[in-house]
Amino acid sequence: MSLRDKVEGHELDLSLNVLTEIPVKELAAASKATHLDLSCNQIQSIPNDFATLTHLVKIDLSKNKIKELPANFGNLINLQYLDLYGNEITNLPVSFSRLKNLKWLDLKNNPLDPKLKNVAGDCLNEKECQACARKECQECARKVVAYMQSIESELEREKQKKLKATREKEAIERAKIERELEEQRRLKKAEKEKRKAESKAKREARDLQQNIRSSHERNSNVENKTDDGQFKGDEGKGISCIQIFMYIILAACAIAVIGYAWGIHVGYFSVPDVKPVTEKIAVALHFFISEVIELVRFYAPKVKGFCLKIIHRYMTNVTYFASQIEHILALYFH
Repeated sequence: MSLRDKVEGHELDLSLNVLTEIPVKELAAASKATHLDLSCNQIQSIPNDFATLTHLVKIDLSKNKIKELPANFGNLINLQYLDLYGNEITNLPVSFSRLKNLKWLDLKNNPLDPKLKNVAGDCLNEKECQACARKECQECARKVVAYMQSIESELEREKQKKLKATREKEAIERAKIERELEEQRRLKKAEKEKRKAESKAKREARDLQQNIRSSHERNSNVENKTDDGQFKGDEGKGISCIQIFMYIILAACAIAVIGYAWGIHVGYFSVPDVKPVTEKIAVALHFFISEVIELVRFYAPKVKGFCLKIIHRYMTNVTYFASQIEHILALYFH
């Protein structure tokens, strides 16, 4: 026999059937039954898919062994009547706050949490309970739903507070990471600028060295040309004077020999007369040697000065290049 055959109007009575589990699939098929009675059974737990039976308006789960309701129990938004009398429930799920249509609730004879028990209320005796059951259960439904709504609000506030703290912590972490990245970018940029400045300094030092070297080479070439020209001029002048002097001496000797030969030929003088001529030649040779000595004395200081100039120029080059090397080393190491 299916559950549909047990439906009478809008009620489905499954009480006193020693049920240990709720037949959710069959109940979902019997959607016309909005009043469900599962009292006086051996049910210990309610499955999560029980909350899909949103067509239920009244549920009686009294006198079972239920210890807790599923977390999604609040999905039964059409529920108006709920009887949980005589179970083992200590607390209710937070989703209970969504049962805004709940008008009647019985939580008596359950080991409720003290706070929840204080909100739900309790009768002093059985006679008083029977007298005010309806009114008390109505108040219980209203107070419990309001209490669970306050718990939900508190939990939501705690959740938002934790979420805010988490976001603030994440923001601090992001800011820290951003600062570290910014510091890395700054250091990288500074290092790049430093390398660029060092490269520029090296390039400028190299260009300066090349310019000074080129300028010095030009000056050296000019000095060399000037000194060589002067030396060549002086040398050419000296050679010209010596040549002219030698030509004069040779011409005088030739004239003397020719005159001597002509004098003997014409009998102007005899061989004994050669002695005076020899003396004259000796005097001429002495004069020639004196002139040569004077020429040597005249050109020796010039040759000496020229040599000193060459030595001084190359010593100046050595001193200059040493100072340039010292300057470049100072640029690189300071």
